[in-house]
Amino acid sequence: MLFQTLIASSICFCIVFNTPIRNSIENEVDYEWLGGGFEGDMIFPDGFDPTIEPTGRGVAIYGPRRWSKNVIPYDMSLITNAGHRNMIESAMATLVSVTSTPTSGQTTRKPCFTFRPALPNELNVLKINYGTGCSATVGFSFAPNTMSLAYPGCFGSGTIQHELMHVLGFYHEQSRPDRDMYVTINQANIQSGHEHNFNKYRWGNTVYNQNTSYDFESIMHYGSNYFSSNGQPTITPKVNDVRIGQREHLSPIDIAEIRSFYGCSN
Repeated sequence: MLFQTLIASSICFCIVFNTPIRNSIENEVDYEWLGGGFEGDMIFPDGFDPTIEPTGRGVAIYGPRRWSKNVIPYDMSLITNAGHRNMIESAMATLVSVTSTPTSGQTTRKPCFTFRPALPNELNVLKINYGTGCSATVGFSFAPNTMSLAYPGCFGSGTIQHELMHVLGFYHEQSRPDRDMYVTINQANIQSGHEHNFNKYRWGNTVYNQNTSYDFESIMHYGSNYFSSNGQPTITPKVNDVRIGQREHLSPIDIAEIRSFYGCSN
């Protein structure tokens, strides 16, 4: 019922709230830069550093990062605007829908994971609030799990889905250990003090290694000019005619990785 409600919210939102979307705002500051976290928008309350600790390909490496029973309870009581709540629930519904499993002989699909409102006094919930930028805790944590969104810059559906993928346990694509085979990091163009945002992670235990190819189309990939000091690219793909940094939809590889990590591959 909740899943159907979220889908309905998504449909209603598309009719009533036609704008704003993130990509329609001219000269917009990239709010992911302003999240105040690791690589701009990632929060690790337990001090975990994926550039030091071993990690898997495209995903948090150790089991506790996954949400129990594939359920993410959330508290949006601090999001006071009903339209903003609709935007967030619409993005949740989209994320659940595109990763769900077709059910043989039926018109419905089985969700791989679900978002639901937190129960009274429930512990270990995702608390969603307003912020000065976009940021989210990466994966489940026994410390506070948070997602902060600045209006209007963080309220495009794709941007919310990006932050929700952090919540599910995913890192940024361009930080993969094998990224140098696919992109060039232009250190001379990076803002002073932000060089660490372009560090690579280390290969680690392969239990949760998704074994997927590098994904230029991932919704988790930095844009070409992220943290640029001079307007020139900080990241240059080594493949022609690809785009990076889209915040419109999950890529097929994003979907496959979520389904694999949460045990829905079959």
